[in-house]
This record gives sequence, C-alpha cells and structure tokens, in this order.
Amino acid sequence: MKAIIKISILLFVFTLSVAFTFKTNPSCLGVYGVSKEDPSQIKLTLKEDNTFTYQDFSYSNNKIQTSGTWVQKGNKIILKSSESKLKFHHVWTLSANGKQVKSRKGLCYYSLCKVE
Repeated sequence: MKAIIKISILLFVFTLSVAFTFKTNPSCLGVYGVSKEDPSQIKLTLKEDNTFTYQDFSYSNNKIQTSGTWVQKGNKIILKSSESKLKFHHVWTLSANGKQVKSRKGLCYYSLCKVE
C-alpha cells in the first residue's frame, strides 16, 4: 500500500512539473518594430539565445535603449533588463501567428509588427 501511494505521489509531482514548463516559440524570434520612416524608432529584437535588445526613441528627452534576457510564458514574453532602474514596456503579448507583439504600460499601448 505504501508503494502505491509513493508511486502515485511521484507520478503526480512529475505531471505537475511537465505541465507548467514553457518552451520558446521559434516564431517569436526576430525583430519587431514600427515602420522605418516612423521617428519614434521603437524596436524589439528577440534572439535565439534568450537575449533581447529594446529601443524606444519616441520621447526625445527620455530615450530608452536597453538589453537583457527574456523568457516566454504561454503567449507572454517577459523582458528582464540588465538595468534594474529603467522603466519600459517589459511584458509583451505575442499574437497567435507570431507576427505581432502588444504591450501596455499605464495608458500607453504599443503594438509592434515583425519587420525582419
């Protein structure tokens, strides 16, 4: 009886550990941005080694340029910058086909399309 309980618990723990692991969607890799003619120059680059670069020059007084690592959890992409004090759009929602990412920070909404 004890062996059956132990096996059941191990099977349950294994099932939970596998159920909540997220794998990187290869369609999310690439460069997202606005058109090249747009002066805001907002660009997000997701690389295969789980690093990113992000730039947002929409406010000339407060230009943002950072890099760091990213993780994917479901359809969310979470950016972790190496500069901890920097405030920027760090949570992005990936569209179903991987061609677009969206983010919201306060009342500011961004929608970037894959450009490369």
